[in-house]
Amino acid sequence: MRSKHKEVIIHFLRRPLMYVYRLDKEQIVAFITGFEIGSEGNVNLSEQVSTWLKNRHQITKSNPGWPGQIQVYADRKSISWFDAFSEVVSAILDCEVQ
Repeated sequence: MRSKHKEVIIHFLRRPLMYVYRLDKEQIVAFITGFEIGSEGNVNLSEQVSTWLKNRHQITKSNPGWPGQIQVYADRKSISWFDAFSEVVSAILDCEVQ
């Protein structure tokens, strides 16, 4: 992932409502999907999320895909889907989101 892409993702995690109009799973997934397509193959965050959750937390990918893996992680930690997504992506990008 190029540094400019990383910067956008970090900004998205810090100020998500500048990019989507609701903080729900469907909006976040749509944004990430569009961002990956727009990056022309330079960003594969969804696969990184899936692999990270499988390797670090033994949460395997099933029919709901990586959003379902995030949901399992959120349920285990009793946090919202977006907070779980933010934690996972922050860990992958090795950054703090405040």
